[in-house]
Amino acid sequence: MIVAEVSTALLLAAGPAAQPAVEVVQVVSKSVDRDVKLPGELRPYLSVPLYAKVSGFIDKVNVDRGSVVKQGQVLITLVAPEIAAQLAEAQAKVQALQLQQAEVEAKAAAAKSAYDAMQSTANAAPGAVAEIDLINAQKNADAVRAQVRAVGGSIQAAQASARALQTMQGYLTISAPFNGVITERNVHPGALVGPSAGPGQLPPLRLEQLARLRLVVAVPEAAVGGLPEVHRCPLLYLLFLGKNSVAPCDVLRIRSTKRPGPWQWSSMSRTPI
Repeated sequence: MIVAEVSTALLLAAGPAAQPAVEVVQVVSKSVDRDVKLPGELRPYLSVPLYAKVSGFIDKVNVDRGSVVKQGQVLITLVAPEIAAQLAEAQAKVQALQLQQAEVEAKAAAAKSAYDAMQSTANAAPGAVAEIDLINAQKNADAVRAQVRAVGGSIQAAQASARALQTMQGYLTISAPFNGVITERNVHPGALVGPSAGPGQLPPLRLEQLARLRLVVAVPEAAVGGLPEVHRCPLLYLLFLGKNSVAPCDVLRIRSTKRPGPWQWSSMSRTPI
């Protein structure tokens, strides 16, 4: 009895056990970002091979590699004697048809005058003009008017052919489609050039726009799922070869291109070239 009473007294003196402290944080849902360093390649924003629309011999080449050109500037001048001969022939044909048209119109006016005179005589003196002669005069006037329309159609066709040859003659000059730099030259005066015959044919010139560049980055397949469709980078630093300074390049927009093969990001960037 004495031992029991002592144990009960100790338990009452100790009191209730202290509660342990636990840190509590608020749960927030957000996306997890991961930075990946990938090698990229800077390409010209615009790059186009320049071919001749028609076949001809090069007369002048006004630019060379590294030349800075403006939109509309004449780069190459061609000569094609056969086009000039065809144009002269078409223009001569138009002039001949116009002379023929004037002759036929005069005949039509004469036929109409003859028919009107016979019709007036027949109305003034019935029986003075045979009915068959009046019918023949009317048919003759209608036939000459049809010839006038036919010659007019031939003139329009000849004029269209002459305009087409004039357009082809305009293709004898190769002009710059946009502002840029000539990065490739494969021809010299006297060379025969023409439309592209296939992927293996080198273009006479290649024009590229280097004031704005396109950044292409190959993205591993493991990181493709986390790629946003459109992403913006605030600043990109590029190190130009041959320079000790680092030039800033503002990447305006990055868009993923889903094509067969490696995934790529292409961006539009402005650089102080």
